[in-house]
Amino acid sequence: MKANLIIQVDQQGKVIAGRRKLIQALQSLSGQRLLLTIEKYKRKRTSPQNRYLHGVVFPMLQDRLIELGWKEAVSIEWVKDLMKYQFLKMETANEKTGEVITSIRATSSLTTSEMMDFIADIQQWSAETLELYIPDPNEQTELI
Repeated sequence: MKANLIIQVDQQGKVIAGRRKLIQALQSLSGQRLLLTIEKYKRKRTSPQNRYLHGVVFPMLQDRLIELGWKEAVSIEWVKDLMKYQFLKMETANEKTGEVITSIRATSSLTTSEMMDFIADIQQWSAETLELYIPDPNEQTELI
C-alpha cells in the first residue's frame, strides 16, 4: 500500500490538519517496515491551466507554425514537444564523473506557478519569434 497524504503542521511541528488520515494510514501498515518521505507540499498545475495550454496555446502555435511552413506541426504533440524542449530542459550532473545530461520535464510535474511561467515563456517567444499574440486565459477576445 502506498499513501500520499497532505498534512499541515504548526510552527512547532505539531500536526494541525490531516492527523486522523495520517494515523489511519500508519495503523493500516502496523507491524511493517515503512519508508516515509516528507516534503513541502507544492500545488500541481490546475485543470484549467492544462485546458488553456492544450485548447488555446498549442492550437494557436500549431496554426502559426504550419502557416510559416513547419509541416511537422500538423501534430499537437510535436508542438508540445517543441515548447517543452524550448523551455523545460533540465541539466543534471553526475556527482562522481561530472557528466551532464539534459532531460525534458513533463508538464504534469509542473506546479501552478511553474505552469504560469511556462505559458508566459511561450507567449513571449511566440510574439518575438512567430509574431503571434496568444491572449491570456482571462482575456476576452472578440470574434470578427
